[in-house]
Amino acid sequence: MIFKRRKWSVFLIFVLCIGLLSPQANAESDSLKFSDVPKDKPYASAVYQLAERNIISGYKDGSFKPGASITRGQAASIISKLLKLDTRNVKDQGFKDVSPNLWSYQAISAVAEKGIFRGYGDGRFGPNDKITRAQMASIIIKAFEFNYYTHNYQATPFKDIELLKSHKDSVLTLYKLGIISGTTPSTFSPNDPITRAQAAVLITKTEIVSSGTLSVKANDYGWSEFGGYNDYHLHSTEPEKDEDEIIQVIPNNNTDKIWQMQIVPVKVGTQKLTLYSKKIDWNRYEDFKKYYVHVSKANGQFKIKFEETDDVEMTNVRLNVTKDTIKNISLAKMDGTVIDKDTKFHQCNEYPDYKVYCLPLTQAGDYIATVEYNNSAKVRYGVKSEHVPSEFYFNTNSIKDLPSVKVDLRDAKGDFSEFKETTKGIVKITREGNSDIFHIQGLKEGHMVVNFPKSERKRGVIDGLEIRVQIIGSIVNVEVIKLKYENRMH
Repeated sequence: MIFKRRKWSVFLIFVLCIGLLSPQANAESDSLKFSDVPKDKPYASAVYQLAERNIISGYKDGSFKPGASITRGQAASIISKLLKLDTRNVKDQGFKDVSPNLWSYQAISAVAEKGIFRGYGDGRFGPNDKITRAQMASIIIKAFEFNYYTHNYQATPFKDIELLKSHKDSVLTLYKLGIISGTTPSTFSPNDPITRAQAAVLITKTEIVSSGTLSVKANDYGWSEFGGYNDYHLHSTEPEKDEDEIIQVIPNNNTDKIWQMQIVPVKVGTQKLTLYSKKIDWNRYEDFKKYYVHVSKANGQFKIKFEETDDVEMTNVRLNVTKDTIKNISLAKMDGTVIDKDTKFHQCNEYPDYKVYCLPLTQAGDYIATVEYNNSAKVRYGVKSEHVPSEFYFNTNSIKDLPSVKVDLRDAKGDFSEFKETTKGIVKITREGNSDIFHIQGLKEGHMVVNFPKSERKRGVIDGLEIRVQIIGSIVNVEVIKLKYENRMH
C-alpha cells in the first residue's frame, strides 16, 4: 500500500502573509520587534515566527499593522507563489477589471485557471476588494487541496454561516481541523475582512496540519472504492472516557463513490482506525484494514505512522439493573463454571441518571453475570461478547433472565377474548382461566405481534401486543409492549 504525502515548500507556505506584497511594507525586516505586536498577543507567535524567516515584514514606522486587510489581487499573488504556478504563460480569463497591465494580472489569471479563485457574476474579479474570512477559508482549502466536510451532516457553533450560499463547507472543515476559530464562541463573522494577524495565524496552523496530511486511495489496497471508515472517536465503546481525536478522516465528497480519503493529524498521540472496502450490505464489507495511527511532531511538523494490527481490546458490556445497591457481580460460563466471583464493575458514565453498570470483557463468548444486591436478591443476565475481526472492540449485548412474562389486561380498554399470533413458535401464550391475564413464555429468538381482532379500533384501546424474545446461551428474555390502536396508525 502506498501513502502519498503532499509536498509543500515550507518557504512558499509561509509566504502567504501579505507583508512582502504590500507596497507600503519594507522589502526586508530590519527588526523583529513590532511596535504594535506585543509578545503577549495571541497572534504574536505566528507573526514573529514568520518574521524571523524573513517571510513577512513590518512598515517603515516599525509597526506590523495586524488589523490591516488583504486584497484579492494580493491573495492571488500569494497563492500563485505558494503553488509555484506558471505566471508567465497564462491565458486571459476575461475579467473586466483585470487588464494585462495590472501588477497582479499574471497571478490572477493563473489561480483562476486552476479554479482556486472565481470572479463575480458580473464578470469582474475585484482585485482591490478585501478578502473576507469566509473567502480565505475556501482559498486555503483549495490551495492545500483538503477534502471538504459536508456542512449538511456536520455542525459548527457558528450561527452566522448557516445562510452562506458558499464557503460554509470550507469554514466547517478548517474549524474541525482546529485551524480556524470564531470571532466569538457562536459567530465566525464570515463577511469581515481577514486581517494580517489572522492570516499569519491561519498560515502557521495550516502549515503544521498540512505537513503530516496523508492521502490514501482505494486502489492502494486493490479496492475499487472505500465502503467507509471507523475512527472510534464518536463511537467509543468505553463510556467512562472519550477516545482522543488525534486524526481527522475526510473522505472525498465530490462523487457518489469514496475513492480517496485524507488522514489529517490534529495533535500528537495514537488513534485507532479501520478502513473498509466496498460495502456488501448494511454491516458487511468485502475487506478491511485495521491500524493504530501514531502521530508525532518534530520541528513544527506532524508525522503519521500506520501500524497494522489485529488487536481486539477490552470492551465493556452494559447491564440494566434496579436502583437497589449492588453487593457483588460474578461472571460464569454458560455451563456454570465460575470465571470471576467478584467481577470489577462500575456505573457507566454515559448513563448517569440510570442504573447501568459496565463489566469489562477481554474474551469472546457467552456468559452468565449474576448480580447480587445488598438485600440478598440475585438476578442473572446473559452476556454475549462477539469477536468482529474488522473492529477494535467486541460486539457486546446483555439480557436479563426473564423467560416468561405475565401480562395483566384486566384494567385495559379492549376485547381480549380472542387473539392471533403473526408468527408461530416464538412464544407459548397461556390464558389464566377465562380472565384477561396472559402468561407468555419465550421459546426461540424472534419478534412477533399478537393481535386482538375483537378490540375496537379507536383511541385508547389496546388491540395487540408486540413481543420480542432474545436468547443468549441458556438465558431467555421476553419483552412485551402493549399496542394501542392510535400508535399503530403512525
